[in-house]
Amino acid sequence: MVSWVKNMNYDAALEGKKLFLRSITLADCTDRYVNWLNNSEINEFLESRLSVQTKETVSQFVSSMIESNDNYMFAIMHKETGGHIGNVKIGPIHSVYKHAFVGYLIGDKNYWGKGLASEAVYLAAKFCFDVINLHKVNAGVIALNIGSIKVLEKLGFQKEGCIRDDVLINNVYLDIYKYGVLKAELIPPPPPPINILFFFFFFFFF
Repeated sequence: MVSWVKNMNYDAALEGKKLFLRSITLADCTDRYVNWLNNSEINEFLESRLSVQTKETVSQFVSSMIESNDNYMFAIMHKETGGHIGNVKIGPIHSVYKHAFVGYLIGDKNYWGKGLASEAVYLAAKFCFDVINLHKVNAGVIALNIGSIKVLEKLGFQKEGCIRDDVLINNVYLDIYKYGVLKAELIPPPPPPINILFFFFFFFFF
């Protein structure tokens, strides 16, 4: 198989409305990041739940992603606060078929439910299509991970199959759903809902 040549000229393509993605570095391997991966609420659907994570294990993984030719890993940065709130991983990239899996995590629970996972995945998918010219972006999601399923479907990902009883969580075997999206199918995340109370007040009193 032809080897993939990693494109490193992409920073300008990764800025959204509320966040931006940047290449992850070893400096991001902080206690805070490690705590995300050891928190049972955060890691419920992650492979990191299978073993205790340390700065050493996290640094080894991040280093392998930085050095990898067929994977990209980005830190999700909140624009307003400048904080590192999660990660997005793309890969491994199939150099012939030009597709890759995307994985994502909002590790800081203060930013859950704000549409940031949708924006991060959208930016990652746009990067795949517009910068590294992939044909398709895939994702796998455990059947009980309703939040992640909503993120994917909101962005136009299509459910393509079910891998039955493929993971074991809390002594229960669960299915994994396979999702995929083509460039023409990708949908930008919707804007946040209008504050109806504020609109009413503004419209009638100003």
